[in-house]
Amino acid sequence: MSEQPTLSADDVKKLLGKDRTTETLDELRESIYPNDQRQPTGPAGWFITLAAAAICLFTLWMAFHITLGAIPTRALLLAFMVPLALLLYPALTRWKDKNNGQPMLFDYILATVALTSFVWAIVSADRYESRVPYVDPIETADIIFGTIAILAVFEAARRTVGMTIVWINVTFIFYALAGSIFPGPLEHGGTTYLDLIETLYMATDGIFNFITGIMATFVFTFLTFGTFLRVSGGDRVFTDLALSVAGHRRGGPAKVAVISSALMGTLSGSTVSNVVTTGSLTIPMMKRLGFKPYEAAAIETTASLGGALTPPLMGTAVFIMASFAGVPLVTILMYSIIPALLYFTSLYFYVDVKARKKGLSGLPRNLLPKAWTVIKNGGHIFIPIFVLIFLLIERWTPFLASSACVVGVFVISFVRKNTRMTPPKILIGLEAATRVTMTVASLGASAALIYGVITVTGLLVKMTSIILALAGGSLFIGIVLIALMSYVMGMGLPVTAAYVLLAALGSPALQDLGLPVLAAHLIILWFSQDSTITPPICMTAFVGARIAKAPPMKTGWQCVLMAKALYIIPFVFAYGSLLDDSLVEIFFDAAVLFLFFASMPIFVEGYYSQKIGWVVRILIGLSGLGFFTACLGPMAEGYLWLFASTALFVPVMVYERNRAAGAVAAQTPGSEP
Repeated sequence: MSEQPTLSADDVKKLLGKDRTTETLDELRESIYPNDQRQPTGPAGWFITLAAAAICLFTLWMAFHITLGAIPTRALLLAFMVPLALLLYPALTRWKDKNNGQPMLFDYILATVALTSFVWAIVSADRYESRVPYVDPIETADIIFGTIAILAVFEAARRTVGMTIVWINVTFIFYALAGSIFPGPLEHGGTTYLDLIETLYMATDGIFNFITGIMATFVFTFLTFGTFLRVSGGDRVFTDLALSVAGHRRGGPAKVAVISSALMGTLSGSTVSNVVTTGSLTIPMMKRLGFKPYEAAAIETTASLGGALTPPLMGTAVFIMASFAGVPLVTILMYSIIPALLYFTSLYFYVDVKARKKGLSGLPRNLLPKAWTVIKNGGHIFIPIFVLIFLLIERWTPFLASSACVVGVFVISFVRKNTRMTPPKILIGLEAATRVTMTVASLGASAALIYGVITVTGLLVKMTSIILALAGGSLFIGIVLIALMSYVMGMGLPVTAAYVLLAALGSPALQDLGLPVLAAHLIILWFSQDSTITPPICMTAFVGARIAKAPPMKTGWQCVLMAKALYIIPFVFAYGSLLDDSLVEIFFDAAVLFLFFASMPIFVEGYYSQKIGWVVRILIGLSGLGFFTACLGPMAEGYLWLFASTALFVPVMVYERNRAAGAVAAQTPGSEP
C-alpha cells in the first residue's frame, strides 16, 4: 500500500487559521457579509450601515409590539431592501470594484425611484385595504408607482440572483396578459394591465402577499438570530467541536466538513453561506490530505446543502412552507430532525469509504481542539438554540420566539470574553442580518409576483389537472414528475423560488393522489434543494468549486452522486413512516435507512478495506436494496426484508473483513503465508 498523505504541524496550524478572539472588525465583516456585495466606505458606507441597522431593529421591535398591518409592513421591508440591493449589488458583476467599490450615480437614482414606489404603497395602504377590488377606480399614480415597484423588484432580483428569475417573472406576466393565445388547458380569458397592477401592487395577492409577509417578519428575525450567533463566535465553536470529534479520524477534514456543516445549518440555513464559512477551512485541508479538488468541493457542497434541511433554521423555504401548508413551524422542524440526520449519515459513510479507498489518515490529534475545552469556552452559545426550540414547542409565534432569542444571544455572549458582543460587533451583526435578508427579500418579492399570477389566472387548478392526468392515478409517477419539474426549474432558480413554484403547482396534485399535506410539501422542499447542486447551473457547487479551484461541472455531477439521500428520502416521506405519529415506526425506518446508507457507498465505490469483486459488490447492492424496501411498507413486511437483507449483508461483510485481514497478514514481514 502506498504511503498515506498527511499534513505537517505547520500545515495544520496554517489551515486552522485565527481564533475569533483575535479577529479584527474588518475580518469579521469579511467573514459574515455576503462576498458578492459592495463594501462602501465613507458617508455612503455609514448611510447603508445605519439604514440596515434601522430596519433590523425596527423588525425586532415589531415582534414585541404589533405590526403596522399587512401592506405597510411588507412595503416597508421592500422600501429598505430593494433600494439597498440596488446600492450594494452592481448593475454588472464586473462593476463591483468600479468607482472604488462605491455605488454609482445611476444606482442612487434607481434606489430613490424604487424607494418612492414603496413609500407610495405605505401612504396609500388604508385606501388599498378599504377599496372594493376591480370596482373602485385606480389613480394614475397607482399605475405609475405599481409599474415602477414591479420593475424595481425585477432589477433587484436580477442583481442578487441572476436573470433567470426575471425571465420567469416576465413569462408569467405575459401569460396573465395574453392567456387567450395559449393552447388547451392553459388557455384563460386574460387580464388587462390595469387589473394586473391592481392585483400585484394594490392588494395582498401580489407583491405584498404572504411570502413577502414572511420575509418581513420571522425570516428576517431567524436570519438575525443566526447572524448574531455567528458574530458571537458560534461558527468557530461548531467548527472546533467538529474538529475535536472527527478531525483525527480517517479522512478527517472531510468528516469535519460533514459535521460542521450540520452544526452550521442551525446558524445560517444558507447553503452558500455554509460553503464559504466552513469550506474555507475544510476544502484546503481535504486537498492537502489527498482528496481531488472536485471531490473536496463536492463533499463540502453536499454537506453544506444539508444545512438547509437541518432545524431550526432550514433556509427561507421552510418558513414559506409553514404558511403555505398551514402546518405549524415546530411540527415541520420536529419531523425534519431524523431525515436531516440520515442525510448527513449518508454523507459520512460515503466520505469514510472514499477515505479508505484513498488510504487517507486524519489530522494530528495533538494539534486539534479538545472537545471539553471547546464546550467549556463556547458551549453556552448552544443555549439560545435550545431556548428557541423550547419556545416553539410552547407555541410562541416564530416571529416572537426568534426575536426573543436574538436578545438571548446578546445576553449569553457576555458569559465569556471570547464570545462577548461589543457595540461595534452588534452594529456589524445588525447590518449583516439585513445584508443576508436582502439576498432573499428581492427573490421573495419575485416569488410573490409569480404566485400572484398563478392565483389570478387559475393556473394552480390547471397544473393540478395536468399532473393528475399524466400520473394516471399513480402516486409514484406523480412524485417522479415533481422530481423532473424540480430538476428543470433547479437549473436556474434558487431554492426558495423553486420551492414556491413547485409547491404552488405540484402540491395540490400530490395531495389529490393521497399524500398528507406535510408529506407533499416536505417532498417538494427536499427535491427543490437540488437547484443548488444540479448542473448546468448549480450555485452552491460553483462556490465550492471556486474555493477548491476545481472544474464546476465536474463538481456538480460529483455532488449529484454524493447527495443521493436528497432523492431517496422524499420517497420514504410518501411510502414510509418517517412522518407517522408512532415513534416505533419512525425509528424502525430510521434504522433500516441507516443500514441502507451504510451499504450503498461500498456498492457504489466497489471498495471496503480493499477492492471488492463484482459478485460481492452485487450482493451488497441487493442487501442495500432490501434495507430500503424494508421502510416502504407495513412494518410487519419490513421486518422480513430487514431479516433477509441482514442475513445477506453480514456474512458478505465478514467475508470481506477476513479477506482484507488475510491480505494484510500476507504483506507483513515474518507472517505465515
